[in-house]
Amino acid sequence: MLRTWMALLIFVLSFSAIAEVQNLDGYNKRFILKRDDNGVLTAVKMKFTSKFSLKPYLVQIKNDLKEEISRMRNLDKAMVEAEIEALVDQMIENSDKSQEAQDNARVVGDSLRNLPNIDVDKSFAEIQKHNVLKKFEFDLKKALKMLDLSIIADPTDARYFYRKNVTYEVVKRAINFAKKKFDNIPVLNLVLFVVVKVHDLVLEQRTFNQNMLLHYLENVSEKELGMTKVEADHVFSSIYESRIAATGYGESNRAVANWDFYGTDKFFAAVRNGNNRIRRSGNSTMTMANKVNYGFVKAKNDKGEKVILNLVNNKHMFSSKMAIAYNFDKPNKIKRTRSLLNLGQVGLGFLPIPGMIKSLATQFVESFYVQQKLTEGALVGYFESNGNQKMFKAIMKQNINPYLVH
Repeated sequence: MLRTWMALLIFVLSFSAIAEVQNLDGYNKRFILKRDDNGVLTAVKMKFTSKFSLKPYLVQIKNDLKEEISRMRNLDKAMVEAEIEALVDQMIENSDKSQEAQDNARVVGDSLRNLPNIDVDKSFAEIQKHNVLKKFEFDLKKALKMLDLSIIADPTDARYFYRKNVTYEVVKRAINFAKKKFDNIPVLNLVLFVVVKVHDLVLEQRTFNQNMLLHYLENVSEKELGMTKVEADHVFSSIYESRIAATGYGESNRAVANWDFYGTDKFFAAVRNGNNRIRRSGNSTMTMANKVNYGFVKAKNDKGEKVILNLVNNKHMFSSKMAIAYNFDKPNKIKRTRSLLNLGQVGLGFLPIPGMIKSLATQFVESFYVQQKLTEGALVGYFESNGNQKMFKAIMKQNINPYLVH
């Protein structure tokens, strides 16, 4: 799987994580190795629900909005305000650019305060008009069929994913179509939010499962995974090739030129970065012995709470602190925070504020959880491979993606 010197290094650094892996039931259940008639590994596929529909997300976000609005109306106003202020403070905390963080956090707070003024049923009835969502659903279905989202790695084709950036055109067409059909700005904003969010959530399945696969590639021998060393190296390369932006033609060329080691070079650069974060943290509870895998480490935060920290992603765009992936002392904290941030993001479209302010606040909100929850695929792989179903379910639940297959 690795170059010899890297193999020795990672074996030493990751021994505790390797020793904990108990079984491959989750791996065998989730991943399918496709081979041609000559036995060549042509694809790694994930367990995937091929019947795509907008309904799961529409139902989820509508119910979440109604439940939160009902909760806000039934609770004492002081309690509601205290929770919103606590969230705003949490968003500002540990920020390297405090003014930008504060400005954006205040906008999100205003968005949450405005939620009770939204007529949810009327708004969701409105967005179904003009067949915008129906057309988007049809077009995205076609694009996903061409893409074959179930393929999370193609070890034989160094440009497989680069050539398949087709779904963004579907989103672009849907946005332009919606702008022509809706003149009610809050309703239009809700339509655009749904279109972009559903597209992203559907595609996130691939990255989430790739990160789960990376956990196994790091901690289990390629033979046990049903691959040769060369095949495993090429799977690494395919995973990282899938993350090259549509504008990254130069990077695509580098992947092609160094296909044998492109992925392992990228992966172990991330491993080294994570190890350095642990060493430089100054947190006595954050040690190599507590490292879960390439992406996570168990520790205590500055409040003394037992947590799992994300070695790959920061807390948000204005912070250099590691994101918290799970809080054992407050098991619902991450899920609740992400739910509020998501609802705050929906609510931004109903505020009479300039588009630029809305856009900046949206970027800020998404920097708290979008990439973080994708990396948590590796955390799911860790808990599932160790038979910890309780934690497996907890991490899946806080992902708030209705399209992920449990």
